[in-house]
Amino acid sequence: MTRIVGAQAVVLDDDRLVLLQLRGWPPGWEPPGGHVGEGEDPALTVVRETREECGLEIEIDRLIGHYHFRGIRIGTDAVYLAHPVGGRLRHTKEALSLRWASPERLPRALFPWYRQRILDALAPPGGEPQERWQAVGPGQVLGHGAALTAELGAALGGMVGNGRRR
Repeated sequence: MTRIVGAQAVVLDDDRLVLLQLRGWPPGWEPPGGHVGEGEDPALTVVRETREECGLEIEIDRLIGHYHFRGIRIGTDAVYLAHPVGGRLRHTKEALSLRWASPERLPRALFPWYRQRILDALAPPGGEPQERWQAVGPGQVLGHGAALTAELGAALGGMVGNGRRR
């Protein structure tokens, strides 16, 4: 049996927007989640991590699938579809920023392996949970770094503009 090392929640609100958090290190956008402790149920992990990282209480709708990494990152994540049932969004040291994003307009600096997971979560339910292998190699890491730099540059450009403070 494959050991699950991580768990994430694709949290959708009533408008079908996806909850994303900006983590500090490594920097980038991702759904809430975290490391699954030895013997811990991944579903309980993702409920706890979402509360700790974002301040939101969630209810799990279904298991989306198991996503196996290969390359410079190795492990298996369990990913769940969930919806908010309480709490209030708040920033933490693990969630420097939070946003509800349209699936059609995900941030460029979303870690690349999460795009497929979000698409899978939006698919109509039915059948067995997904079993996907996802490559994490230098190309994905460098591409993510370039996207993050572009997103930060655009944000800073909007604040500075023409060399003068706004």
